[in-house]
Amino acid sequence: MDLEFIQRSLGRDPGKKELNILYGAVEPVLKLRDRIPARFISQEPTAGHHSLRYELREINIQGQWTGTHYLMRECSLLGAWPKQLSFIWLFEPPKITIRKIHDFEKTLTHEFAPVITHHLALDAPRKKGGKVCVLAILGNDNPRKKVLSQQLLGFIKIPKPGKTLINEKKIKYILNQSALYVEGIALDGDHGKDLRKLLNRIPNSASLDLAFPKRYKKGDGIVISQGPSDSALKGLLNGMKYEYQRVGCIRSEPVHTLYFSDVHERRWPKGLTLISLHGKDIERPTLKPDHQRLSKHSSKKPALLTIIKKMIKAGYPKVQKKQIFGDTQQSIIQVSELRSLQTGRDIFFYGIRSVADVVRKIALQGSHIDELRVMTNVGDTRFLAGQQSAIHAFDLKHRADTRILDALEPNQHQVIGLGSSIESVEWNHDTSDFIALLGGVKGEIEHSLYEEISGISHVAGQKSFDSIMEYNINQTLVQSVSSSVIKNALAIEKGGLVCTVLALYRYLKGQFGIKIHITSRLTAEELLFGESYASALVLLGERELMEFQRICMLHSVPCSTIGRLQLKKDISINKLLIVPEKTLKLIPSK
Repeated sequence: MDLEFIQRSLGRDPGKKELNILYGAVEPVLKLRDRIPARFISQEPTAGHHSLRYELREINIQGQWTGTHYLMRECSLLGAWPKQLSFIWLFEPPKITIRKIHDFEKTLTHEFAPVITHHLALDAPRKKGGKVCVLAILGNDNPRKKVLSQQLLGFIKIPKPGKTLINEKKIKYILNQSALYVEGIALDGDHGKDLRKLLNRIPNSASLDLAFPKRYKKGDGIVISQGPSDSALKGLLNGMKYEYQRVGCIRSEPVHTLYFSDVHERRWPKGLTLISLHGKDIERPTLKPDHQRLSKHSSKKPALLTIIKKMIKAGYPKVQKKQIFGDTQQSIIQVSELRSLQTGRDIFFYGIRSVADVVRKIALQGSHIDELRVMTNVGDTRFLAGQQSAIHAFDLKHRADTRILDALEPNQHQVIGLGSSIESVEWNHDTSDFIALLGGVKGEIEHSLYEEISGISHVAGQKSFDSIMEYNINQTLVQSVSSSVIKNALAIEKGGLVCTVLALYRYLKGQFGIKIHITSRLTAEELLFGESYASALVLLGERELMEFQRICMLHSVPCSTIGRLQLKKDISINKLLIVPEKTLKLIPSK
């Protein structure tokens, strides 16, 4: 079907080289098409996300980088240094490795001194070596000009990156000195990939007239500049001993005119790269009885306090750090868990949660999502469809970028969210503080931490995702946290209401106890341990209560005050449970 489409578009049979280049230009779309529903794939090339660049790197077992890195080269050709470098570790290395990498990067970038942070998923596997995703968050001190038709394309030959950033510093300096400079692109040394980069930079109404250099390599650059002449820019680059040649321009024609390091002209209609999408339409699996998973009723259930002690011993509630090491963040970074994927009817739901949890973590810090990155090598199409459903439900499709990366291990994935940092407030607490519940407790106990700890299985319906309610709760959290209406907010997730209350106790550093009373028709186990992922607990002062209730009404979010702080340093929930102070002292602090 693709070949027929290409032949009709060109009006001729393409050559083998031409097909390979075209494949390279549309490869990300083709990979997505094989794994996610076509309705989630955009056929239109979109302008690149300017504020965020990333690179996947490898750490060897000696704790050192391997290979050559081009992230700073890309930044220099964009004319801006990153204001923040964030290292997303896809494995948990020894602490000395993180320190070693941090010091190395600090030394390398000391002249422009970006904030450097390190982040790790809660369930990252412990290893000595593995993959690290490096994010470069660019500042807006040098706002870029618009890419338009009639602008010129020039090729710069640049030496391969070395142990210092000497070439990157020179290139950035030259480009910022030129009034003609618009934007730069770091090349991959591959015609298809580099053509894709250029197509993603130009407006949809524009076309390329481009002759690739006969020989070029990864790390060389193409610069877009204002016409009608680029002689001044060429003079600046030649003065610094860099070779420069004009290789084309941007036009407003219906076809691209391309030369791929030879004398043969290829004329491609602009619609050629919009390969018709005929991917898989994956629907949520219909609920069928699971005959292998039967409810194991026990005449003697374990005591509730016994379950809580076992949860604490197992390391719950987990400590979700904003970062594991580094400087104070300028931009918020949150990452998903790397939970192992299991086949089953809820795999679609877990795909949703991998995105929704990151969006919620950013909201809990008072920010909307600025950008979202999904890097994946997951083969289960239902999981991927769930991720895309969440992206569209939260209206993030223009801020999200999904990439199928073969460099990742099979079934490995990482969702990374970027938000804006807000000024933190130091709060005082007293017994007049209220605890409020945003949303509700639904008692979803199947596949929960309670089941893992107790060994008692439950059969229930499919897990649900209320996108409207979850979106509204996020909006409420962002407004309440950013305007300093609430003192702290915690999502109800793994371990249910009990684990969230334990986490709140840890936040209070054991200075206060907590008394909860919540009206519910759920069983004790469902109320205490049901994992209602869409809900959140909020701690706020008495004076802020009415304003918080107003914000909840504004966003149509149900909210109820369910508890207070108390001087007695235990936790009580209804008349079901009392957790004494001696047990609470066992809560993990790190």
